[in-house]
Amino acid sequence: MSGGGVFTDILAAAGRIFEVMVEGHWETVGMLFDSLGKGTMRINRNAYGNMGGGASLRGGSPEVSGYAVPTKAVESKFAK
Repeated sequence: MSGGGVFTDILAAAGRIFEVMVEGHWETVGMLFDSLGKGTMRINRNAYGNMGGGASLRGGSPEVSGYAVPTKAVESKFAK
């Protein structure tokens, strides 16, 4: 302690405790944002293979060859 008196020592100790708490809080928030960013990049890389420099083929869109054609009339699917 600095030897400036009881109140000064108490305030200095409280200031150090507060500083440690704030540093720990912001470190935790920073780790959460880092994890969120990495998770978002991983999801985008898996969903859109060419996004973010990923070489993954998972989730890549196939070539568009036309529109899907139903095999039977829509009315027959919902007929009672």
